[in-house]
Amino acid sequence: MDKKTIGARGEQAAAAFLRDRGYRIVQANYRVAGAEVDIIALCGDILCFVEVKTRKSFAHGEPEAFVTPAKQRKIIRAAKIFRAREAYRRYRVRFDVVSVLRDGAAMACDHLENAFEE
Repeated sequence: MDKKTIGARGEQAAAAFLRDRGYRIVQANYRVAGAEVDIIALCGDILCFVEVKTRKSFAHGEPEAFVTPAKQRKIIRAAKIFRAREAYRRYRVRFDVVSVLRDGAAMACDHLENAFEE
């Protein structure tokens, strides 16, 4: 399985994981201004911008460690553009990371809320 397919499956698993916890997925793979946000979801009055990291193991570190400051700046830039839409201005913003550990076909998700701030 290639890296792109693994990443897409991880994002699908993360979206299902969030839905099971009451989040409403607003958009997936939002691309703007040279940035991409894997999942944008609503949780009550919070608009969550979620980066998904899929790994076979955590031997090289926790997935959130791979959301570099440069990647954070891109996500924040995309979030500002998305939130400028009239329908989303009233929501608070949060930046999360969902790590997906894959073991064959099985996917286990872990959710880190407030992984970084603006």
